[in-house]
Amino acid sequence: MVHQDDPRLVAREYATMDRVALRRLDRTARLTGQLEWTVALSAIAESRPERVLEAGCGTGEFAALIAAARAHGLEAQLAEIESLPFPDCDFDVVICNWTLFHLPDRDRGIKELARVLRPGGRFVGMYNFADHLQEVWRATGVTWDAEGFDAESGMAQLSAHFADVRQEVTRSEALWDDRGSLQTYLDAYVGLAGPVMAPEQPYPFRSLRHICVFLSQPSDVSERWYLARPR
Repeated sequence: MVHQDDPRLVAREYATMDRVALRRLDRTARLTGQLEWTVALSAIAESRPERVLEAGCGTGEFAALIAAARAHGLEAQLAEIESLPFPDCDFDVVICNWTLFHLPDRDRGIKELARVLRPGGRFVGMYNFADHLQEVWRATGVTWDAEGFDAESGMAQLSAHFADVRQEVTRSEALWDDRGSLQTYLDAYVGLAGPVMAPEQPYPFRSLRHICVFLSQPSDVSERWYLARPR
């Protein structure tokens, strides 16, 4: 069983971005169907944000799409999500994709994300359902920790600090044309699950992508104030 909130494992896995980049499915597979990135980016665009925080940005590709669209640069800071170095109500949009399951103190981290979001701002986060890529993990025998934060459990955890939490559910398919392509993808998980061998069954190999986009706003929006400041 892989426990993704082990700080030692997380520190080791994210010491470099090499394996993180390879876990991007579009690097090794063909994707068809509705993609979660489109839903998330549309939700962000609706907010017309000036200041955006992406907590747990990985390689920064998602943030770069937003910045490129607005012709702005990116500023990166190293910090713990549970203790963000920003004042209250500092951001129009807060993004946290595929990251909250790594936090030992998720409640504190979610509370911090709500704290730095201005009243009327938007939280956006993409997370997997339990059956995401089920064909891949069933064929390889990998079992993931289901006690952290995912599409099923995340609603209750976010609702403790955000109001109007809702899910936009996306379904698509990943298709690997040959065993080598799937093996390249699986090799990116060696730090999390150990060596994993791609199955020998006929290719192309198809697997369900089942992902939700969480959208919400601070729960105490009626009681909070926002001081406009120069951008």
